[in-house]
Amino acid sequence: MNTLRPLLCIAALALPACGSLPVYVEDAPPPAPPPERVEVYDPQVYDGYVVYYDDIGHPYYYGEGGAVWIQPEWPGYWGYVHHYRTYGPAYHRWYERHGGEFRGYRVGGHHHR
Repeated sequence: MNTLRPLLCIAALALPACGSLPVYVEDAPPPAPPPERVEVYDPQVYDGYVVYYDDIGHPYYYGEGGAVWIQPEWPGYWGYVHHYRTYGPAYHRWYERHGGEFRGYRVGGHHHR
């Protein structure tokens, strides 16, 4: 007969009566920082030209030898204004990085956005 088995059983029964044993927990590493947010700005296009905005949100594009202002009478004008009001800060960050690259550049085809 194995005499060790009853001793282990008695010891196991006695543990809860003895109180809790100290528990050692290693400090958890700090949580990883959130991933860097990548913001993608999709510029608007007018007749194939990238749309730019002045400081108060009036839309224009570069073509025909210089800046061409999109007139409020054009049916899509207020859509451009709304876009600027919604994405103005993102537009300005995009413009600082890439805005000059597209002056006078025309996307293939004649489509309005």
